Amino acid sequence: MKSEHESFDQNEWTAEERAQLDALTRELAPRPELKTRTIRALRDDGHLRPARDISFRVVAGLLLAASLVFSAGALVGYAAAQRRLPTRETAGKAPQHDVARVDSDTTSTVRHVIWY
Repeated sequence: MKSEHESFDQNEWTAEERAQLDALTRELAPRPELKTRTIRALRDDGHLRPARDISFRVVAGLLLAASLVFSAGALVGYAAAQRRLPTRETAGKAPQHDVARVDSDTTSTVRHVIWY
């Protein structure tokens, strides 16, 4: 089975091209001042803002806000879970728990928990 790309053959290079490739360094790391110049140029052009330190007050305010939102959600969830909907008894229909009792085997002492 032949792949889309032909395999690379080392003999495809001329002697001059091979010498040029061998003269290249394996890894070329930029000079350290390049990073400084790049950051300065980006800031001068308005593409990069200077880094700001986040104050303790901002962090404390964000933590307080997150705690309030979490607490409010927990209280609303607890209140919703405790709320009972009124049940309507309709004539001719047995309540749901009575139907479950009729179908269940009451001689067994094993209880099963069903999670929804």
